[in-house]
Order: sequence, then C-alpha cells, then structure tokens
Amino acid sequence: MPRAQDNGNDMDIDIVRLFAAVWERRLALTSLTLIVCAIAFVVSGTITPRYRAEAQILIVTRDSVQAQPEPVDRSQSQFLDAQGVASQVEIIKSADLIMAVAKKLGLTDSKEFGAAGPSFFSNILITLGLSTDSYSSGPQTRLIEKFRDHMTVFQVRNSRVIGIRFWSTEQALAAKVANEIAQAYLSVQTSAKLLDNTDAAAWLEPEIADLRNRVQIAEAKVADFRARSGLLLVDETETLATQQLGDLSSELSRVRAERADAVARSTAIDNALGRGETVEDFTNVVQSDVIQRLRSRQTDIESDIADLSVSLLEGHPRIKALRAQLNGIAVQLESETRKILRSYQNEAQLALLREQELQGQLNALKTDSARAGGEEVELRALEREATAQRELLEAYLARFREAVSRTDRGSLPPDARIISSAFEPSKPYFPKPIPIIIIAGLVTLLMSIVIIMLRELYTGRALKAASENRFQQVAHEPPAPQPESGQATADGPKFQTDQASYSGSRHESDGVSQVNDVTAKPVHEAADIHEKMQNETANDVGSATTIVDPDAEYSVSAITGHLLATQVRVAIVVSPEGDKGSSTSVMLARMLANEGRQTLLIDLTGSACPTRMMVSKADHPGITDILSGRCEVAEALHADRLSNAHIMPQGTVDPSKAMSEAALLPEIIDSVSNVYDIVVVECGPVNTIGVKRLSQGRNVELIFSVVQPDEALISEYLTDFYAEGFDNLLLMSPGAGHQPTEPDRSAA
Repeated sequence: MPRAQDNGNDMDIDIVRLFAAVWERRLALTSLTLIVCAIAFVVSGTITPRYRAEAQILIVTRDSVQAQPEPVDRSQSQFLDAQGVASQVEIIKSADLIMAVAKKLGLTDSKEFGAAGPSFFSNILITLGLSTDSYSSGPQTRLIEKFRDHMTVFQVRNSRVIGIRFWSTEQALAAKVANEIAQAYLSVQTSAKLLDNTDAAAWLEPEIADLRNRVQIAEAKVADFRARSGLLLVDETETLATQQLGDLSSELSRVRAERADAVARSTAIDNALGRGETVEDFTNVVQSDVIQRLRSRQTDIESDIADLSVSLLEGHPRIKALRAQLNGIAVQLESETRKILRSYQNEAQLALLREQELQGQLNALKTDSARAGGEEVELRALEREATAQRELLEAYLARFREAVSRTDRGSLPPDARIISSAFEPSKPYFPKPIPIIIIAGLVTLLMSIVIIMLRELYTGRALKAASENRFQQVAHEPPAPQPESGQATADGPKFQTDQASYSGSRHESDGVSQVNDVTAKPVHEAADIHEKMQNETANDVGSATTIVDPDAEYSVSAITGHLLATQVRVAIVVSPEGDKGSSTSVMLARMLANEGRQTLLIDLTGSACPTRMMVSKADHPGITDILSGRCEVAEALHADRLSNAHIMPQGTVDPSKAMSEAALLPEIIDSVSNVYDIVVVECGPVNTIGVKRLSQGRNVELIFSVVQPDEALISEYLTDFYAEGFDNLLLMSPGAGHQPTEPDRSAA
C-alpha cells in the first residue's frame, strides 16, 4: 500500500493498528521463531564442546623459618596491594611462562593451538577481510596468541586470590594446563628469589672485605688522635678533663656555701653584741656546749636567789655571794661568745682563701678545656666516621649471612600458594543449547515484530489524522449540541469525555453580555457512561426548569481549554450545589493534569468531598493544619490517587477553628501558585465575601460549577456576584436537565 498522503494535517501513530498488524501475522511469526529455534538447536549441536577448568592461587608472603637470621613478628605479615596482585596477573600471562608450559605439555604440535593451517571457513573470512590473517606470523607467535585466547587470568574481587581459567576441547587438557600454569608461576617465583639471593651474596662478599679495611683504618685514627691530644676517656663518654672540671665545680660550690654560712653567723653575733643584746637573744645562732653549761648554771643560781629572797634580805651575804656568781657567769658567757665570734670569722676567712684557690684552678682547667674543644670536635668526627663504617659492615654481614642461608632452593618458598587445583570438568561450558535456542527465538520474535511495525508505519496504515485544534473559539452563537459523558461519585470521580463540544457563556437574563463560547474536542471516549447519563436526562426532562440552554453544554473540557488558552495561574470554583459541583472541580483538576499541566486542587469545602475523592485516607494534613500552624505547606501536598494532579486536602483540624486564620489563605495560594502551573481552589457554596478574600485583586478565573442547575439558586448567586463587581464568570457543568435535589451548602 502506498504511503498515506500528507494533507496538511498532523499525523498520529495508531498504536492499536500496530499491534493488530502483529496479531494478524501471528502464525508467520510463530513459524519463523520455531524455524530459527530449530536451526539454533542444530547449529549448537554441531559446535565442538569446550571444557573449562580453573585453578586459584593465593598471593601471600612466605619465608622459611630456618633461613631467617632473626625472629620475625608473624602478626605483621606483609601482603601485596592491589597493584602488586595485578602485576602478578601480568606475570602469569607473560609469553615466557606460556612457552614454558606449552613446551612441557607438548602443545607446540597441537592443532588446537595453531599448529595446522587455517580451515576453509577461516580462509573465506580472511579473503573477505572479515578476519585477520594470524597464520602469516611464526608458529611461536600463533601459539602464544591461541594460548592467551584460551586462558583467562583475573584477580578475585576484594581479595589477593588469582584465578586461572583455561578452556580446551579436551577435558583432561583443560585441567592439566590450568594446574601446570599455577605450578610454573610458583617455580618462577622461587627461581626469582634464588637468583636475587645469589646475586646479593656475590655482590656483598667483596663489599664486606672492603668495609673491614675501612673500619680498621677509621678506628686506628680515633685511637691515635686521642693519644696525641690527651683526651683520655674515664668511661665510654667522659674524658679526664671533663671529670676534673666537674669535680672542681662541685668543690667550689661547697666551699662557697660554707663561707657564706660562717659569714652569716659571725655577722649575726657581731651585730647582737654591738647592740648590747644579751647572750640569751642569740643562743640559737651560737651552738656551743660551754655556753649551754653556763646558761644552765645561770638558771640554777637565779632559782636559788629567788628561793632565798623569800626568807633573806637583799643584803644577806649568801644572796650577795649568789649574785656575785651570777655576774661572773655573765662575764664568762660574753667572753665565750666573743671566742665563738672570732672562730666564725676565722672560718669565713679560711673559706675565702680556699674559694680563691679553687677558682684559680677552675679557671686554669677551663682554659685547658677550651683549648681541647677544637680537638674534641675533630675527635667526634673521626668517631662518627668509624661508627658509620662499623654499622654498615654489620648490616652487610647480616645480609650476607641471610643471602648465603637462602641459596638452597628448599629454603625459598614462593610468595604464593595454590589454594584450589583445577579438576577435570564433566560438562562443557559452551555451547549451551537451551539458552542459545531461547535467545535466538526471542531475538527473532522481537526483530520480526519491529519489522512489521516499521512496515506498517512506512506504508501509512498505522498513521491516522491527528485531532484538529482541541479548543477553538466560536463567537455569538452556541455550537450544535454534542454528546458528553461524565460521572462523579463520593469515593472519587471516574470520568471520560465523549466526542462532544462544549461552550462556556454568561446568562443574558441578568443583564450580562454573552461571551465567546469555548468549544472543546474530546480527549477520551466513554460511550457507556454517556448513554447512562442520556437515559437519566431523558427520564427527568421536563420535571425542572433550567437556565442552561438545552442546546448548549458548559463542559469540563471546554473550561479546561479556556484555562489552558488564557494560561491563568489561579482558578476559584464556587459550587452552589455543594458536593455535586465539587466533584466536577475534581474532574477539572484531573483533566488539566492529563494535559501536562502541574495542577494543584485546594479543598476549602466544609464537607471535604474533593479530599475523599482524591486521597485514600482523610487523615492527611491539609489546609486547616497549615492555618493552625501544625504543618508546613510542603507537608500538606499529596498526590491524587487516579491522576498526576496534586491536592491540598481539607486537613485534620476543625475547619471552624482553622478559618479564624483565614487571612493567611491568599499568602498560601500565592506560594503554591509559584510552584504549580495552575491552582484550582474549590470553595463550595461560598459567598462573595469569601471569594473577595481569596482573589484580592489577583488575576484569577471565577468558575461556577453546577450539575443540576436550579434557576432560582443560580440566579441568586449570579446576581450577588455581579452586584459585587465579578463580571467575568465562567459556567461549568458536566450535564444539564436534571432536577436538582436539596443542595449541600457546606462551604469553607
């Protein structure tokens, strides 16, 4: 079929037609898939099976205890890092190790590893340039390349374990090669250690002989210089001059202290005698046995005089004799005190002479020490040189002994060990017939479906003309009546719009000029719902008078188109009938969301009808919680359970209490209107005072939502709103002609 001609209209893809085309060719698809599965089964059976074996090596530092020159702390084992383990992987993949294994197992003459020429199929691929000609290289190069193709060496994740996988068409050969690679790697490790130790011993031997000579020369220089300079050692670190200097300093300090003590005592006694003080006043300074005895005798005489004074007069000879003795003792005390004073003065003078002598010796010794300071600097340099040479010699000797002890192969275990040897596989790992068949069948099926769909699109059978402009303006007259369907329940609206056109107008009977109608194309089909509503309307027709033109409908789709065209940010919906009109507001919010607009519905009704329809539970925080200060705005936003719209529910606080803070409503609406494309505020049967409080001069659309309009009720509302200056009103209704029941006047 030729491609559909472009008639200037946009084209949409007919998804139903695409799947119908696939379903029409289901037998061919099934047959083709089964044929491909059968071919895959046959091909997988002709492929030579491959067997894979795996060996594992643990990289760990190992050393012989007998070969160690000194004990080793086993708690601090040294391991290779990730880069070190990766280096060992490359060693295993090296060409030298591969050739050693291949020669040992006799793989150089194996057809599997490139000993034979290319096959017929390989020649064709090489001729067509689809494959490289590896056979132009030498046999050794081909062997290494083939061997590497069969071998996989990898580091096990988060470990120091290296895995060696090898596959072959022979079961025994796969396991044998994997184990031999592991053994060859361990041999390479041991040989490398042995070579390192042999080279180290050969290098250290002449170095040690040379160091011994240098150490001997350095120590001889130290001894000779010490003898010439007189810097004789008293112990390991102190020389004779240093020790003498220390002794003289200590003796000088002691003599100075003794002189200071003698001077202090003599000065104290001299001052006391000069002031005419008695001996009793400074006996604590004078420590003399003679004075102590005289003081004791003086006390006894004073006691006797006191006793005799009771019975004898002062002029009695006995009392006079005692007083004469007392005066003699006082003279003796003074004489003894002066002797002590002279002794202290002599001691101070003697100490001064000793101090001067020691100071002279100390100064002379300091002069000698200063002279020897330069020689000590040179001596320390010679000692450091000798010490460095000696330490280097000792280190070389330790390394040489260690290298000699490890020249035996048995004392050099490799820094790795095999923790898992490869065993002979019992089943091939390739090919796997069942996965190959499943993948081939799925790929064939998917490619066939894609080809069929592309063919339908190319021929134009899966293209259809797109709907004309969804919303268009019609002036001064209502359009021809079109069917519509809508349904809203207390649990939540389940609605679809039939292929119909709707218009929005204002009633002329109230003195308001008629506005341009907004006609909407359908967005969904719901013939059953439409038929149900038509039957209900037919049963009730004539039973009520309506202000809605029986030849016109004010649909949710038309209001949606108007809001999208004007790009208004806030739409205030007044529902004189209560919950019936509120259900239509839910339909409006969901339809706006289906048109790709980020839509929020704010439930300001008293009955919380939109909340019950759009959220599963009524205990979500909402507008009353925000007004009461119990939550933030972001916490009161919830997703609609049936569409992409969002809702700010009524909330958990009593509306009558929360509305005491109704002055915050304009601020809340402004904040959410900056986030959402359009905010629908459902107010219920609110009066003009509430609407004025919400609008406050903003650019908003005021919508009246009616389901079964009553002329008296609607006229009352329109008159009230027109009188207050609301002259831009839109009427929204999913249907007309039903006799209204008693309206629910619950409002925010």
